[in-house]
Amino acid sequence: MIDNDVRSSIRAKIRPFPRVATYPTTWAGSLTFQQLYDDLAHYVTNVMKGKGIHRTNYLPDCIQYGFMALWLELSANKDFLTDKTRQQAVFFILARCKISTLRYYDDKYDSLEALMSYDWRSNWDEHTITGFTAPSGWWNSVEQWATWATDIDVRIDVEQIMRKLAEKYADSFKHLVALYAVTTQVTRKDAAALAGVTPWNWHKTYEEPILQEVRYEFAQVFLERHNYSLPEQQPTENRNNGQFTSPYQNWREQYQQGHTEPAEALLEQYQHTVCIAGAIRAQIDAKTYRQAALDIGRNPRTFPKYMKRAARMLSAAYA
Repeated sequence: MIDNDVRSSIRAKIRPFPRVATYPTTWAGSLTFQQLYDDLAHYVTNVMKGKGIHRTNYLPDCIQYGFMALWLELSANKDFLTDKTRQQAVFFILARCKISTLRYYDDKYDSLEALMSYDWRSNWDEHTITGFTAPSGWWNSVEQWATWATDIDVRIDVEQIMRKLAEKYADSFKHLVALYAVTTQVTRKDAAALAGVTPWNWHKTYEEPILQEVRYEFAQVFLERHNYSLPEQQPTENRNNGQFTSPYQNWREQYQQGHTEPAEALLEQYQHTVCIAGAIRAQIDAKTYRQAALDIGRNPRTFPKYMKRAARMLSAAYA
């Protein structure tokens, strides 16, 4: 008898399992997820519209992302909403609507309809195809008409030059590394380590020749595309062949032409100063600083400063 009473009591407490899960809330009792959606979607939509999201196509996706996050949370914790108000539930959904993510992915692509509807001022050829450079670069460019076409021409020229040089040095790994290094931001140390040589040997043997060749190829393309007039040839006697000419050497021409008084006066003035007098005499005789230092018994390592000072003094005397 007692066993039957216990069984009846247990059976009376058993409730049938609902076909649709319900979740307890603080503002409306237990609700199904569809009822939660109907109750909260209106508030979520109003807040998003207040932020301007309704002007785009993001609103349905944002609501879907937000309620998906709520459903995942309720699946893990059925009593998630028992300590939250309706406002807190709404902002939980809003915080997970992923509006920034949707905008980020959309900004990676251009809509053909948007390009077709934009007023390009009849410049379709130059601006319809985007993606090579930022549109802001077009307006900031010096060339206002064919900026995009010019960028494409430059890129084609660069690709042709690099392909030509790559085919030329296809059998030399070190030259290919040098070609890559001079056209990128690879450091000399890293490139030398990759080629298996010292940085100095790398610079002199591979980097400098490749850099000169790249410059030559770009110069050839420039001359082919532009009507560039070459500069007039300098007279042979005034040409320095690209070598550095010291401004302190002009006095030597006057001295060699017989105008020796300023040099002799300067030498007599400093005859009691051994280093200066020796440096002046060495400049007049065109000796090296090492030979000049040994002639007067001085250290060749410290004598260049006297040679430079003597050159400045002779230049000032003949000025």
